[in-house]
Amino acid sequence: MVYVKSRMIIGLVLVAAACGNTTATTTTGDSVPSPTASGTLSIANQGGTLEGHTPIGFAGSGTGLFIGDNLNPSFPEGDGVQTFLTFPLPDGMDVATATVTSDVLSTAGTPFEDLGSLLIEPITYSVFGPQLFDLPADAAATACLLIGSTTLECEVTKSVSEAMAQGRDSVQFRLRFEKIADNDGAPDLAQFYRSDPNTNEAGLFNLVISSR
Repeated sequence: MVYVKSRMIIGLVLVAAACGNTTATTTTGDSVPSPTASGTLSIANQGGTLEGHTPIGFAGSGTGLFIGDNLNPSFPEGDGVQTFLTFPLPDGMDVATATVTSDVLSTAGTPFEDLGSLLIEPITYSVFGPQLFDLPADAAATACLLIGSTTLECEVTKSVSEAMAQGRDSVQFRLRFEKIADNDGAPDLAQFYRSDPNTNEAGLFNLVISSR
């Protein structure tokens, strides 16, 4: 991967399962099953050309899904990296709750201690690329919940409900830390991947939707 400033990065994202007493239907890639009256859908992130990471302070992009600072020795001190995700949406589902989850989180350094909360915010774009680095969010960011050392859970009910009400066929999010960088020269990264941190895959994150 090549940045406008010729920076390289590594990174990634993850997957999660539905919970509760209803039956969960899991999708992969761009597929979405028809919702059931009482079921829960677990929709995989796209894992393709609409996802990846960008720096926060300058134009650049890459395919891995990760968030943090000091990605390599040549990355500019004081800048960070953010991740973009896309999920396809079902038709006609009355949303009760919606959560973005992942259970493949790994860390380098101490990002949650040094950079604060990991935030999620709704965002809308048609083409992923370097130009998204400073794209305004559609609404205020909310803090995700870190569960243990490998699981992330982010509440996104309002964003998904609004996207469904607008008849959109997908919903998109940006993940970033509360603090861009801690300026200590050491990497602090949240990485989401199974084997290769530079590869984006479907199912590293899931959008879990329960119906009313």
